[in-house]
Amino acid sequence: MALDSPIITLITGCSSGIGFELLKLFNKEPYRIVATALPESAEKLANDPVAQSDRIWIRKLDVSDFEKATTIVEETNSKWGPIDLLINNAGISYRSVIEDMTPEDEQKQIAVNYLGPMHLIRQCLPDMRRRKNGRIINVSSVGGMMAMPTMASYSASKFALEGATESLWYEMRPWNIKVTLVRPGFINSIAFQKVLYSSKRKSGASSSSYDSHYHCMTKFVEKLMTKSSSTSASVARRIFKTARMERPPLRVAGTRDAWFFYFIRRLLPRALYHKLLYISLPGRKEWGKKK
Repeated sequence: MALDSPIITLITGCSSGIGFELLKLFNKEPYRIVATALPESAEKLANDPVAQSDRIWIRKLDVSDFEKATTIVEETNSKWGPIDLLINNAGISYRSVIEDMTPEDEQKQIAVNYLGPMHLIRQCLPDMRRRKNGRIINVSSVGGMMAMPTMASYSASKFALEGATESLWYEMRPWNIKVTLVRPGFINSIAFQKVLYSSKRKSGASSSSYDSHYHCMTKFVEKLMTKSSSTSASVARRIFKTARMERPPLRVAGTRDAWFFYFIRRLLPRALYHKLLYISLPGRKEWGKKK
C-alpha cells in the first residue's frame, strides 16, 4: 500500500493497554483510524486528548456483536473507503479451571478472542482481494502456543486464532494480502486485575479442592507481569513496525519472553518440556488439598 495515500486502519480494543498505545502511534499521516472500544468505554476514550484528531473515529463495539461489527465496516467504507489494515487487538481472559467453566463462559471467551476477529476478517477480505492489497494483524499471545493451568479456555481461544491465521496466510498469498500473528508474553501492566472468573467460581459453587490452583496461579501471573520489562507501549511499537514491513513474517514475538517460550517449546523434547513446566509451577504440591 502506498504511504502517500490514506491507509484506512481498523483497530479493536482501543480503550486501554496495547490498543490505546496503538492509537498514539498510528495518529499520523497517512493513517485514518477507526478505533473501537466497548460501549461502556467508548465515551471516555472519545474525550481523551489522544482521540482529539480528525484522523481518529471512535466507534462502540463489542467484537462478539457480529451485526454491529458488520455495520462499522460498512460505515467505514462509506466514510473513508475500504479498510487497508485490520488489527484484531480486543480480547478477554478467563482464569478458571476447566471444571468451573460453564457453556456460557466458554462461548463468551471464544466469541471475543476468536469468532469476533474471524468475523471482522471476513468483512474486510472481499475489498482487500478486489484491490489485491491489505494487511491483517491478529494479536495472539504466548498462551496460543503453550497452555497454563487455570487458563485453558483462554489458551483454547488463542490456539484457535493461531490456527486460523496460519491457514489465512496461505489462502491470501495469491492476492498479496499480508497476514501476521503478534504474540505478546507477559506485559508490565495491571491487566491481571481485569481477568474474568467463571460464574461457577464467582457463585461459590467451585470445589474447594481447586482453591490452591487459583491462589497460586494468580500470584504467579501477577508476579511475572509486574516484573516484566515489556509494556503495552513496547508491544504496540512492535505491532506498528510490523504493519509497516514490506514482507512481514507470519509470526512475530511481541515481547522478549515470547522468544524464550517459543524456543523452549520448539527445542525441548515434549515430555521434558511438560515436566519442567509442571515442576516450575508454584505451590503445585498443595493442589487438590482442601483448606
